[in-house]
Amino acid sequence: MAIPNSVPEYDHHTVSRLLLDIAALLMSSGAHTDRVDRNVRRISHALGYDIELFFSFAGITLTLSDQKSPHLQHTAFRGVGHYAVNLSVVSAISRMSWKVSFENWPLTDIATEIERIRSIPHYPKMVLLAMVTLMGMAFCRLAGGEIQAMLLAGAATAIGFATRNQMLARGYNLALSIASAAFVASTLSGLGLVFHWGHSPEIAVATSVLFLIPGVPLINGVIDLLHGHIIVGQARVTHGIVIALAIAMGIVISSALLGVHQL
Repeated sequence: MAIPNSVPEYDHHTVSRLLLDIAALLMSSGAHTDRVDRNVRRISHALGYDIELFFSFAGITLTLSDQKSPHLQHTAFRGVGHYAVNLSVVSAISRMSWKVSFENWPLTDIATEIERIRSIPHYPKMVLLAMVTLMGMAFCRLAGGEIQAMLLAGAATAIGFATRNQMLARGYNLALSIASAAFVASTLSGLGLVFHWGHSPEIAVATSVLFLIPGVPLINGVIDLLHGHIIVGQARVTHGIVIALAIAMGIVISSALLGVHQL
């Protein structure tokens, strides 16, 4: 790609809209806030603009100013609709930002690449289901479970995973979907306690809900707090705590219905 001699001028509205698209895509795909800030600034500087970003859990506010005419500014807001982990998207945008910086990509090329990255598919559902099932069985084995407990944990994990996905696809609240999945998984694995299947059915119960643990929100929340993004960091940690409470609620209700008072 040819490197132009000077940075071309673009419409402020078009540039701010593209930069907000990139920032929102990064946030919703599982990037922590400081990484979003670095990538968007790198692209904006390559385009000849300075920016100021304000992050919240609900959305991003961007103020754009031309490096040649700093008095010309434009402020825009973009909401972040949903959060789902897709680290392939995060990695692809990071690589693109460096190429934009070193090769001085025009705005049209950046927009085209962002649309390509946005269309990067997740893993097939059956592959995810198989891997999550194996994960549940592996955790059970690592915790000391025998073959019966492993099979129980794997089956409960698979059905709980499918329950969560189906409820989210139907538009149910995230916390309700997580609580329902935890209830289903812990109820199925809890049958091992009721009917005394194997030597350690309690391990199957404990490991069958591990796929629901909100690792990415909690990790990103801590990273954001350490980098000074207090508002969004607190929101991410709170989001993770709400998910953890939903998991606990599903397990408690399941235990009460099965009459299991001690794992």
